[in-house]
Amino acid sequence: MPTDMTVFPRIMILALALALTLGAAIPAAAQQPGPSDLQALRFYLEQDNDVAVRSELRRLQIQFPDWTPPANLSDMRADTGPDSIDRIYRLIESGDFDGARALIAETDRDFADWSPPTEMLSLLNLSEAQQQFTAAVAAQQAETAIGIARGIPALLSCERINNAWELAEMHLLLGETSRALGIYRSVIGSCSASEILISTLEKADAVANLTELESLADAALASAPDAATDIRRVENRLRAGRQVPARWPNGEQVIELDAATTAPPDTTAPTAATPPASTRPPPRPEAPSTPSAPQPQATAPAQSGAGLSSVAAAAQRGAWAECLALSANSSRIDVIYQRGWCAYNAERPMEAVTAFQRAARQGGSATVRRDAAFGWMLSLLKLNMTEQAAQIAASVDLTRDQRIEIESQILDQRGLRAYESGDYARAIAYIDAHAQLTGSMRRDLGLLKGYSLLNMGNRNAARDIFLQLHRQLATSETRRALRAAE
Repeated sequence: MPTDMTVFPRIMILALALALTLGAAIPAAAQQPGPSDLQALRFYLEQDNDVAVRSELRRLQIQFPDWTPPANLSDMRADTGPDSIDRIYRLIESGDFDGARALIAETDRDFADWSPPTEMLSLLNLSEAQQQFTAAVAAQQAETAIGIARGIPALLSCERINNAWELAEMHLLLGETSRALGIYRSVIGSCSASEILISTLEKADAVANLTELESLADAALASAPDAATDIRRVENRLRAGRQVPARWPNGEQVIELDAATTAPPDTTAPTAATPPASTRPPPRPEAPSTPSAPQPQATAPAQSGAGLSSVAAAAQRGAWAECLALSANSSRIDVIYQRGWCAYNAERPMEAVTAFQRAARQGGSATVRRDAAFGWMLSLLKLNMTEQAAQIAASVDLTRDQRIEIESQILDQRGLRAYESGDYARAIAYIDAHAQLTGSMRRDLGLLKGYSLLNMGNRNAARDIFLQLHRQLATSETRRALRAAE
C-alpha cells in the first residue's frame, strides 16, 4: 500500500503511456476515478492546501478525461477515512508510538482505499524523536541527544527553536564550545524572527568572546533588518554586562509599564549593613500563573469551514499534536489563530508566537486581532522574553482581565530578573506593583521581597515578612528564611 503522496505523479505518467499505447482499448470504467484515486485530493482539501488541490485536480482530469469534479469541492470532504484515524492521532499525542504504528498497519490492511498520509507518518516519527531528545536532555545524556538531533534534522527547525538551544547546551556539557557557537550562528543565519535572534544572542553571550558576539549581532541584523533597533539595544546591554562601551548610539528607549516604575517604599532603603550577596531565596515554589488557553470558537472569524472545524475539534479534545498536524501549512487566518493556542498548550511557544503574530496582524475582526495579540504576549512571556511582551502590551487595547494577566507576568519576571542581578530595591518595586495590580501578595513573591530586604540590610523588615508567611503556612522554606534573618 503506497504511503507517500509523491507516488501520484508517477502514476499519472504511467496512465498517459498506457493511453497512448492502447487508445480506445482502455476500459470505459478507467475513465472515472475510484476512492483510492481521490484520496490525495480529499487529503489536500482537508488540509486547506489550495495550491495542492488545484494541482491534483489537473492531474485527475488528465488521467480521467471523462471525469468532472463536483461544483462544490467541499462535498468531497465527507469521506474522512477510517474511524481509527482519530485514535492514531490520540496515540501519537499520548506518546504511544508503537501502538500508533500498529494501528496504522492494521488500518492500512483493513481499508484498501486508505493509506497513511505523509503528514501523519512525519508527525509520528518527529514526535517520537522529540520525546527521545527531550528525555536525553533531561538526563544530561549529551552524546545521545546529539545523535538523535543529527538523525532527525527536522528537530532543529526554527519552529522548534528550544531544541537547537538545548543541543548547544549539550555540546557545552561536553566542553565543545565551538560547536555550541556554531549552532547559535546557524540559528541566527537560518531564522528571521526577532524573538529567536535576540534570545540566541543572549544565550551565546555566556560563551562567546566580544569579537564573536559582535559577529553574531551583525548576522542577526542581516537576518532581521526590521528589528535592528531591538537587536542593537540587546547588543549594547550585553556589552554593558561585560563592562565595555556600547557599540550603537543609545537613542532608543524601551517601553515600560507605568506600574513598574513605582519607587520602592522607604522601608526598603537602609544601606548601613549589607548581608553577603550570596544570600538567595530557595527555589520558587510555584511558577507564575498562566491561563489555560481560551478556545476561539466564540471569537474566530466567520469563515469557518471543514478545515477549521476539524482543527477546532482536536483543540477542544486537548489533542494538541493532532491540531498542529491538521493546521500545518494552512493559509487561513482562522485556522492559524487556532493553531496558535494549540502550539501554546503543547509547550511549543515559538510556534505559537509565529501563529499569533500573523493572526494579530491579519485577523478578520478587531476581537480576533486583540485575542491573538494576547496569545502572542503569553507565548513571549513563556519564553521569558519580557521586554518584547511589554512593548506589545503598550500598544494593544486588551480587556481588563487580559491586561492584568499580561502586566502581572511582566512585573513578576522583571522582579525576579532584578533580584538575580542584585538590584534589590527595583525588585521590591516590581513585587509591590504586582501585588497592587492583582490585589494580593503571592507567597513566592513575598519570600522574594523578604530576601531582597535582607540583602539590603533591613533584617527586621525581612523577618516580619518571613514570620507572617510562616504563621500563614509553616514550610521548610519559611523556616530557612527565618534562620537567614536571625
